[in-house]
Amino acid sequence: MIQDEDLNLLLSELSHRYGYDFTNYARASLKRRVNRLLTMDRFTSFAELLYKVKNDSDYLPHVVEQLTVNVTEMFRDPSLFKTLREQVLPVLSTHPLIRIWHAGCSTGEEVYSLAIMLEEANLLHKSLLYATDINPTVIENIKRGMFPIGNIRQYTENYLQSGGRKTFPRIIRLSTSGPSSMKGCAPIRSLRRTTWFRTVLSMNSS
Repeated sequence: MIQDEDLNLLLSELSHRYGYDFTNYARASLKRRVNRLLTMDRFTSFAELLYKVKNDSDYLPHVVEQLTVNVTEMFRDPSLFKTLREQVLPVLSTHPLIRIWHAGCSTGEEVYSLAIMLEEANLLHKSLLYATDINPTVIENIKRGMFPIGNIRQYTENYLQSGGRKTFPRIIRLSTSGPSSMKGCAPIRSLRRTTWFRTVLSMNSS
């Protein structure tokens, strides 16, 4: 079982050597994920893992993938999307340009959900959606825009509960995405709306 001081060493190494800041993530969740990493990759000690992280930059993407939470779905939390549809989008419609930063976007289902809502409200043509995540691997899924067909039933239920009225799924193309650890400034200025739907679930309450 990893100790607090071990976790601090690992997080410090990831931050100072590679620029990935996990310090505000929930500690209990991070401990579970590091312990799973130790078992999965058959390390005999934490020191062995730390040495690997320090000396093998090619191992970094695997570490980041294992430490981040990549659970999401289309129109996740339908009540929230319904509020956005009914109360937020009418306000945004009064602006000539809408910029939205979706931080911690995971594999992109919620980003595409928002794009679908903007398209249905005839606002997508004047919107710029920026999708970022600390895990560079999941960004590739956003660029492809492909999601498992087996999830469509759940996605459709979520969509209808969020106030959707048109045929689902819709075809939406997005082009802007990138990596971000949320350390530093937002990728765009003058944000009208910032969506952090899933990111806050993995952060400390403080």
